[in-house]
Amino acid sequence: FLRHGWDALAFPFPLNYGEGPLLDQAVRLAGFEGIYSSDLSRAPYTISNYPPFYLLVQAPFVWLFGPELWYGRLISLSSVAVTALFVALTLFTITRDRIAAMAAGLTFPAIPYVMRWSSLGRVDLLGLALSWAGLFAVVRWPQRRRAILAAAVLFVAAVLTRQTYVLAAPLTAFVWLLVQGHRRRALELAGLGCGLGLASFLALNVSTDGGFFLNTVTANINDFRWERVSFNALGAGLACPLLLLGGLAFAWRAPRDGVWWLVVPYLTLSVPSALLVGKVGSDVNYLLELSAALCLATGALIAWQRERPRLRALLISLLALQVLALAQSSLVPSGLQDYVVDQEREVRQLSRIVAGAEGPVLTDEHMGLLPLNGKRIHLQPFEMTQLSRDGSWEQGRAVEAIRQEKYDVVMMWEPPFARDIKSDRWTPEMLAAVEAHYESTGRLADMVIYRPE
Repeated sequence: FLRHGWDALAFPFPLNYGEGPLLDQAVRLAGFEGIYSSDLSRAPYTISNYPPFYLLVQAPFVWLFGPELWYGRLISLSSVAVTALFVALTLFTITRDRIAAMAAGLTFPAIPYVMRWSSLGRVDLLGLALSWAGLFAVVRWPQRRRAILAAAVLFVAAVLTRQTYVLAAPLTAFVWLLVQGHRRRALELAGLGCGLGLASFLALNVSTDGGFFLNTVTANINDFRWERVSFNALGAGLACPLLLLGGLAFAWRAPRDGVWWLVVPYLTLSVPSALLVGKVGSDVNYLLELSAALCLATGALIAWQRERPRLRALLISLLALQVLALAQSSLVPSGLQDYVVDQEREVRQLSRIVAGAEGPVLTDEHMGLLPLNGKRIHLQPFEMTQLSRDGSWEQGRAVEAIRQEKYDVVMMWEPPFARDIKSDRWTPEMLAAVEAHYESTGRLADMVIYRPE
């Protein structure tokens, strides 16, 4: 995990499609520019899929260091540590079992989905860390009004980082408070959270003339494919079968005490978010909350067997075997990152091409090269393609710009392991315009480079 993170911090170029738009948005926000356009009929054709909190955290780094990718990745890596810490502290607070708490916390970074996403400058892990900080505040100080206020602020901050964190942690905290007899504090949490959240939404949406809702809700409604859910469910079953079985065993057999009412609601409420992995363009980031839930359930299962030392020792031994299996599964995301890092020399050449372009550059996977070289993203192909397919965006002007050869360079990612990815990221009209008015001049780092004919 540490080597994986260090390699990412040392790599100065994009590792993932989504890093580029987020860096571009952070640069614009740091320059006090709007990022939620309410008019998609005019260039730039860009979408800000997420609320602004992660970008606001990056803004001071942009002022100090300029456009870089390392600080976004550092936020993600730090968020893994914070999440693991709060998972452990939360479980320890209600079980007083150090071994179980350590088992829960230390398992989290070992999960392949977590390791994969920990090295990317993406919003997900910061939001997860904030939600767990809020959950810990509720469990640690359920009778204190200040703790409830802090939890509400943290939950809203998590939702303002990523929308999907609106469900599991806040509702789990509410249910847990009710069951523990803290009805007044539960209602205070609900009132404060809903009030702050609604006020934040209205402020953002009104100030952007509806652009916030358009970007963060409408533009996120992509095609859904159940085969993607089945594929990822199979992958989870193969990678962490003992964690899944342990979670089910605890939910089914454990006594309905304070631990159960924390673990089972959170585990259950993390499933809807995980199902969103079926959206076109989604990735394993939708499984991060479920991963934290499984770690919590595993620790709770070990704590439950405290009075049965032999069974407890067996469970810890099985967890050790599971972690070894997770380490083997983590070779896949580690290999994917190494594949990109090993292309650094060619990516550096791509960066020089972008820097030397006199006009705008159109690209997909290595979109992050644009803000790194002081250029703006003029079109996000995947996001706009999805909007075009569901009838929310008219692509005529964007396609005409390609036909008129307004882009000095066009670069398309065509890796050997994802040959059909262009059809998800580009409309047929965009591809036809590039083929008709641009010619291929080379290939670097799996990117085919096109220039005007």
